[in-house]
Amino acid sequence: MAPLGLFRKKEKAAETKKDSLVASKAEPKTLLDELCGGNKELHEALSRTLLLNPEAMVKEGIESHVEKAEEYEEAQRTTNARIEYQVAGQIALHDGKLPQVQKLFKKAAEIEPDSPYRKAFEYFGKKENAEKAIAVAQEFYAKAGK
Repeated sequence: MAPLGLFRKKEKAAETKKDSLVASKAEPKTLLDELCGGNKELHEALSRTLLLNPEAMVKEGIESHVEKAEEYEEAQRTTNARIEYQVAGQIALHDGKLPQVQKLFKKAAEIEPDSPYRKAFEYFGKKENAEKAIAVAQEFYAKAGK
């Protein structure tokens, strides 16, 4: 029986070595991954709402996008309205404006209920979620801008 135990030890050692190699070859974490610290809901919400080029989007301002959204809403163009509310919410997120973040993403979720982004938009409905998202977004923009 002793030789059988010897082979099992070698198999376990080989598996451990294989596991450590797989772990070392894991994909590198992105800045967003690091900032979210394993919070999957936060990561998903921010991955769908962070601005890639904030300087270009912030120029128009929140109110401009809200006005466009309201016009689209009146014209029954819900997808266009949702996009404009989303952009306005993204700018509010960038600017750290908590009430507007909650209001605009809520409107984006309501205007187009079957949107694939609805779950991400609804994440901002809870105040503590929105506060956490704003904090992470601010840190993301600060680090990504450098």
